[in-house]
Amino acid sequence: MRDSPIPVLVLSLCAFACRQVEPRDASAPTVLGRPTRAWTEAFMKEAVLTADAISIEGPSDLLDHVAIRQDPEAIQYETRTVPEGLLQELVARPELGVEIQVQLDAWTLAAFRRVTILQRPGEVPVTIRAQGSALWARVDGSGERRDDALEFHGVHGN
Repeated sequence: MRDSPIPVLVLSLCAFACRQVEPRDASAPTVLGRPTRAWTEAFMKEAVLTADAISIEGPSDLLDHVAIRQDPEAIQYETRTVPEGLLQELVARPELGVEIQVQLDAWTLAAFRRVTILQRPGEVPVTIRAQGSALWARVDGSGERRDDALEFHGVHGN
């Protein structure tokens, strides 16, 4: 009589089902079912940033904090993998005069030509660069910056 594969299969399933699983802290925050890391506080106070072009770079959990308003008729959208990471590009169609709107935590970003979002592997800071008639202002009126180029940084846990 030949050995049946059924007992091996049953034992394998029992071993899988009986494995020890570390209990998850129910109070720990999760995003899409995975635990979150401490995020930067740099973009938690409401502010507005406008410019001709805006680029956002950050670590692997960057996209958990970014929301893009997509309008396929007015904005060309492309996502691709590049050597630096996952790149999303949004380009406004100039003949329509529509701005590209992106939300990063409490910051509202509006670009008149292009937005790029680069999600990098590893532990890197969050960096926002605004080029071309850049204006940043806190919503509560407590601060404002204007220049041809502005740059902002946030580090996990800070």
